[in-house]
Amino acid sequence: MASDLPNPRIVSSTMSLGAFGVLSMVLGLGGTVIMAHHYSAEEFGVFTLILVLVSFLGQMSVLGLDLSVSKFIAGAKDESNKERFLSTAVIVRMGMVLLLSLLAWYGIPLLRMLFGTSLMPGFVVFVLPLFAMESLRGLLKSILQGCLLFSRIGIADSIASLINFGLLVVLVYVLNGDITWLIVARFFSSFLACVFAFTAIPIKKRISFDVTSFKELMKFGLPLQLNGILNFIYSRIDTIMIAALLGPAEIALYEVARKIPDYLRNLYEPFISVYYPVFGKRYVLKGQQQASRLLNDALRFVAFVTIVGAVIAVLFGQEIMRLLFSEKYSAGGLIFAILMINQSIVLINNLMGYSLVAVGDSDKPVIINTFNTIASWLGCVLLVPLYALSGAAVANTIGTLVAFPLNRHFLRKRIELKDLPYLKPLFLFFLWSVLVLIIKPELLLVKLAFLAAFLLASVFLSIITKDDVALLLEGSGASLWLPLKKLAMWVSKS
Repeated sequence: MASDLPNPRIVSSTMSLGAFGVLSMVLGLGGTVIMAHHYSAEEFGVFTLILVLVSFLGQMSVLGLDLSVSKFIAGAKDESNKERFLSTAVIVRMGMVLLLSLLAWYGIPLLRMLFGTSLMPGFVVFVLPLFAMESLRGLLKSILQGCLLFSRIGIADSIASLINFGLLVVLVYVLNGDITWLIVARFFSSFLACVFAFTAIPIKKRISFDVTSFKELMKFGLPLQLNGILNFIYSRIDTIMIAALLGPAEIALYEVARKIPDYLRNLYEPFISVYYPVFGKRYVLKGQQQASRLLNDALRFVAFVTIVGAVIAVLFGQEIMRLLFSEKYSAGGLIFAILMINQSIVLINNLMGYSLVAVGDSDKPVIINTFNTIASWLGCVLLVPLYALSGAAVANTIGTLVAFPLNRHFLRKRIELKDLPYLKPLFLFFLWSVLVLIIKPELLLVKLAFLAAFLLASVFLSIITKDDVALLLEGSGASLWLPLKKLAMWVSKS
């Protein structure tokens, strides 16, 4: 029987949105390469810390609205309900932005005391306008997701990426601008993306605050808000500890190492944007068994793709860092490999978490991320002073591993979860890594042989199947090209 995950409709929606994700990833990574070559490690580190602070304020302003408004708009019975949810969510978000901006302004002395030279005087004031624009952009994307307009989400992201990259090139190679102008460029690109996203929403806009809609959004969203804050702390405690204990140059090296894992997540976001509403709808309308098939295939596929990324990082991490970011960042190869392994487990956890929310357990991710955050924080406190950047990467991974069995435990209570399909690539990677550590391949041909061996073993163990290939070809539209059409026909018959 054919795999139920990538049925052609899910794949085509994901591929459509994913094409924009690839563009954003390439432009974002290209921008990072330019900044890494042009600016000093200290300047790049300060810029990164500013973006972390923007992300923190953005997470504090969410109130769980991003997931809740998407869910309620998607499930609204008529246009009037959609209008009430949209207008209420926008008013609440703007109110939170104003409140947090005021609190952050008075908290500037505390930030300078905490981070010292990691946050150069004057730059912190740029955090607030950028935070406001990024926060609004996130909400508008969630509203489009609730409307199932995935391509418009991709267009909004592409607008931001293209304009930001274009301005970056001009600022660096024409105007020789400092990092202040990079922040201004990011603000301007987000502003234009917000304008497009707002006009692209096919719901009547009006200024109206509906108390009933507010209560529904908050009842579902507040547990998710706490979970989001915990998730931010867990995922960024390593950078914050590095900023507080080491300095901006170390921030730059660490952040360059994590840029590729972070940007590769752009390829995952289109998938989860489609999966989340489709899985929730399937669970409600078709029952647990159909939803379970979708979940298990999704976990297997995500585990395989992300582990392949970790395999490449283990084999070629140092070469990738040197090639993209210059020799001064080549020492980040080991950190890059650890963070790619961590990213694989993070995305498996993330998929389980989204599935829990989709079946109605919006309170469970809070419990999971509480343990996750505590483990990461303790790991950073203990390991960063001893092992610096490597300690931060390991501490982050420890937190991820703590969350893994908890996600599994809660999900198995609500739906049939098969462990073997998504655990096989992890076990295979573990055994493969032991061989790599023993043999220590140096030559390019030997490394390529190790990569080929992992892929062949994945096929042999049915981690990736012919059904997956056939459905990907069909759903992506690639099978319309004659050579691939013949391949798709051969795969489907065999």
